[in-house]
Amino acid sequence: MPTTSDVQEIQRARLTSVGLGTPDPTLSADDGAVARVVARLGAVQSQELHSSAWGVAQRLAAPATLEQVQAALADGSILRTHILRPTWHYVVPEHLAPLMAATAPRVRRVMASTERSYEFDHSLLPRRHAVLADALADGPLTRKELGVALAEDEGAPLDAWHLGQVMMHAELDLIVASGPMRGKQATYRLLPEQRSWDEDEARVHLARAYVRGHGPCRAEDVAWWGTLTRTAARAAVADAGLTRHEVAGLTLWTDGDLPDPAPVGTARLLSVYDEFFCHDFKSWPPLTSDGMPSRWLYTGLVAVDGLIAGGWSRVLKAQTVEITVELTDEPSAEVWAAIEAEAARYGAFCGLEPTLVRGTVGKGTIG
Repeated sequence: MPTTSDVQEIQRARLTSVGLGTPDPTLSADDGAVARVVARLGAVQSQELHSSAWGVAQRLAAPATLEQVQAALADGSILRTHILRPTWHYVVPEHLAPLMAATAPRVRRVMASTERSYEFDHSLLPRRHAVLADALADGPLTRKELGVALAEDEGAPLDAWHLGQVMMHAELDLIVASGPMRGKQATYRLLPEQRSWDEDEARVHLARAYVRGHGPCRAEDVAWWGTLTRTAARAAVADAGLTRHEVAGLTLWTDGDLPDPAPVGTARLLSVYDEFFCHDFKSWPPLTSDGMPSRWLYTGLVAVDGLIAGGWSRVLKAQTVEITVELTDEPSAEVWAAIEAEAARYGAFCGLEPTLVRGTVGKGTIG
């Protein structure tokens, strides 16, 4: 069983691979940098729009603003779609088809039981998807607008659940993905025809993408991230040309040498569901000595040297963002200074003046 020191060393190496160690000076907030961050990670969980945008932005040497991440979504250099487990993820266009080919079959099987209880008619999908494609040919539309197009074709509106399933299948079939935001409304765009991938080949691509952006990690973590069976994940990892390491009794994989560990004292205010903790969390060695309140998972985690050191929440106001940090232990002066620097970076991301306090994390702005 790895010691706390072993786990911390592994976690500091993982901070580097996921882009949360020493900032890469080549990743400044210029054109294309946002997409390079997403490409490096393979995909980025993103159901919480504001928070997930921060998760991408903070990996740049000079953090991007919220508007710059939204601009990458608008121009299509990153897409947002249901993929992997499934939930919303950012993904770059070149990763979309292989990741979907690797994961969509199991996602469809998970969806099937609920669809049977609602008597969802799969035979209608080809016609409905053709209607969506025709409607989107002139440009992105909101879900509501697409619902109107379907209602006009069928003579009656679909309820919210059925419309959502139609759109989910359109995403899984690589017909649509996210378009630009229209105010606070998300839109869909029509995708160009995608290359066809063999499922085994796609799983190897997925394994390589995950390990490159998250290693050192285990094959079990690849399985969790990509909704694969452990058997399929182990086979994909074995075929992906990766490097095996035996560390403290764990079999870990990287895309090359073990990454240099992040500097001691590295502190990060992580986004909700940040990719740093997107692995088989329950079977990973403990990352906090005394457990943690579950509410931290839904506001954001404070990571120090790759271990969970607390939670944080934020409240956005007209001119300021109020950041509250709750820590498990009294921080050293160096760690607190690193947290203050993170708060300043988050304020720059929001375009708001940050205030930072210690206290109990409560309900904050995450979406």
